[in-house]
Amino acid sequence: MAAMQGSAIGKPQFGPWLIEQVESGTYEGLRMIGNDIFRIPWKHNSRKDLGDDDVKIFKAWAVVSGKINEHPNDKAKWKTNFRCALHSLKNFEMLEDHSKDQDDQHKVYRIIRPQNHQEIQNVEPVQLPFIPHLYSASNDISEEMEQELLNQVETMDLSEQHAESHAWNNGSQQIIPTTSSNYYETPYSDVPCMPNNTPPPDQLPYNTGQQCNLPALCDMEISINYRKTEVLKTRLCLPLVQFHYQCDPSELRGEPIRFPSTEGLIDQKQIQFTKRILDSIQRGLQLEVNQYGIYGFRQDQCKVFVSTSDPSEIQNPEPRKLHQNTREQLLCFDKYFRDLIDFIENRRGSPDYTIYLCFGEKLPDGKPLEKKLITVKVVPLICRELHERAQMEGASSLRNGNVSLQISHNSLFDLINSLGLPSVA
Repeated sequence: MAAMQGSAIGKPQFGPWLIEQVESGTYEGLRMIGNDIFRIPWKHNSRKDLGDDDVKIFKAWAVVSGKINEHPNDKAKWKTNFRCALHSLKNFEMLEDHSKDQDDQHKVYRIIRPQNHQEIQNVEPVQLPFIPHLYSASNDISEEMEQELLNQVETMDLSEQHAESHAWNNGSQQIIPTTSSNYYETPYSDVPCMPNNTPPPDQLPYNTGQQCNLPALCDMEISINYRKTEVLKTRLCLPLVQFHYQCDPSELRGEPIRFPSTEGLIDQKQIQFTKRILDSIQRGLQLEVNQYGIYGFRQDQCKVFVSTSDPSEIQNPEPRKLHQNTREQLLCFDKYFRDLIDFIENRRGSPDYTIYLCFGEKLPDGKPLEKKLITVKVVPLICRELHERAQMEGASSLRNGNVSLQISHNSLFDLINSLGLPSVA
């Protein structure tokens, strides 16, 4: 079998290899179902009916990538390595997730072919094409929209009057920016690194969740919106990401995500004001994931505001600005997991885990996200997975003293504990 010969000729590139396996017809459930659209069997490892055919493609990648020697019998590890390789590419977009279906667990992906038909390989995240009709039903700019944008630009927060400088502080560890090279040391300095000073997900200094069949802590779904238009969406499995626009590549650390241009936008006023914010972004903001949570480090004078609640649902919004050159926690894993247990036991409502970042404008301020010029949405997939499992076990946002939910949360509690994170007990 071609999939099992890779170790003899060296590790192949994942993208071309996967397409070859899809087209080979040698894997049950792995096949093309449309033009450049294919399905992958994705059965949960905890299912009693899990068979060898259900993990055959994951094992095949473990063989050709050499990981089979490290984990000869760990099906969960095979699957995690496969998922991380898949999500690291811009050439595959997940269209449907049926992994929790009762009868046929699978996922559906689309192959994104490069315009110049170059070989599929690891490249930067895909920039989604602008679809004008999703933004406006007409090419004409309404007076209401123009006035709204004019009012909006008056409240834009692009720069600080005085730049602030603070050392990064993470418990007993202090991470201090150097002045010579703009390089910021990270907790991963003793870990083998990938390009851009990013360690491989399987060599992070904490339990990534792979051992208990969960997404890794650094598994994230990231999307960028210019008002109502989603201009970029990607999924990454990396502990360090940098959002930037115009800076020297040598100044970037982690996986770089460049803000897309305004090409394709229709509204000239929106283009003008969005460019004003983009022009104020150089190195932008670093997003770091470790065993304690997710952190933001704002490196420019362009103000960045953050919220972990849907801004439209906040009763008395108070904008939270990230300080320049200061490492700040955006999401605490320990607090989220504790809140999740309380949610299961009906002691509180559903905990928040999605991070919203707004560049150049205050957030939250009572206005919906779709009215903001530049927003970034970060979804930690391990939090989403655990939240979905909690709901499957009977958790509800209903808070009523008369409601008695008969649920068993021990399995989920044990699952959270198995992550080995600090203070989760």
